[in-house]
Amino acid sequence: MAALNALNAIVSARPSGSSAHRQASYAFLTALQPGQQLRARVQAGFSNGEFSVALDTPDMAENPLMHMKLPTGTRPGDALNLIFVSRHPRPAFMLMTSTSSPTAISVPLSETGRFISGLLGHSAFPNSRATLSGTIPLLSAPPADGVQLARNLAGALGFSGLFYESHQAQWVAGSRLLGDLLLEPQAPLSGLRPRLADTNAQASGSNTPGMRRDIATDGHAPVHPDALDLVRQQLDVFETRQISWQGLAWPGQPIEWEVAEEKRSAPAESDEPDESGQAQAAWQTRLNLALPNLGQISASLRLDAHGVEVRLIAEEPVTAFMLRAGAAPLVSGLESAGIKLLGIGVDLDEEDGAK
Repeated sequence: MAALNALNAIVSARPSGSSAHRQASYAFLTALQPGQQLRARVQAGFSNGEFSVALDTPDMAENPLMHMKLPTGTRPGDALNLIFVSRHPRPAFMLMTSTSSPTAISVPLSETGRFISGLLGHSAFPNSRATLSGTIPLLSAPPADGVQLARNLAGALGFSGLFYESHQAQWVAGSRLLGDLLLEPQAPLSGLRPRLADTNAQASGSNTPGMRRDIATDGHAPVHPDALDLVRQQLDVFETRQISWQGLAWPGQPIEWEVAEEKRSAPAESDEPDESGQAQAAWQTRLNLALPNLGQISASLRLDAHGVEVRLIAEEPVTAFMLRAGAAPLVSGLESAGIKLLGIGVDLDEEDGAK
């Protein structure tokens, strides 16, 4: 039985081979689950210290080929025992130093690891995106334009608590106001609001480096019981890279908003890599509204480093005509904001039209 120790390295990887081979490798990686054990064999070494590694996949016609930076002394032909760790921001594996069968590997978990494993085992969203619900309308009345609605939607997600720890780090670094941090649901659970209210905490003078250090280091308490559902949502979002929000845009007007990171596929030759060496991520967002005069409308956007693609879908032909006629202000608005429009389309809902 092999035991994990500090010598068991975490190695990042990227699919290699022909374009078709890379596509198949990315599809295989998408199906892997964290903790899954794999056998692999080193195929060849390169001058930059990386190696071509073939994963052992009996069910595939061709074994996925990966580029990995492996420890010094690795030779072509060496067998590897790997444990899949994560696919974000880049596929990562734990390299086992033992040559024993991977089915005999025992992975001791820390207390934190057991806690996280328990939360994931009782996920509220086992095979779907996490959903947030808003009970208070984002606006008091229909807006003259969509700018304020967009800002309030961003606020609904930003103040949901899903990014609380990241926002804490920004506050400690001085790039986020304490008053904003106190609006998130974790703040009252940690006792920050009562502690800081007596000292005028939301005044600008309270956001000092000394206070940031004091509160940032007071984080050794276990997770508050009332925060367990929120922590579970955070883990779900981290794993699935997608979330939805449901609520009221203004009184009597339901709205559904979905945001998802696009699954990474084999990068095209023209794609510029990010800091991890992969093609930069693309994000998709969709807004669903049933408006009193225009009927059901779905607005989908795809945003990446090159620009944005917009697609609008309407149930009624007259609504589709009106949206096409009003596309010019959208185009000019995006251009004035410095966003390159890659394409825009207005379509009629084919399923609705077939009824």
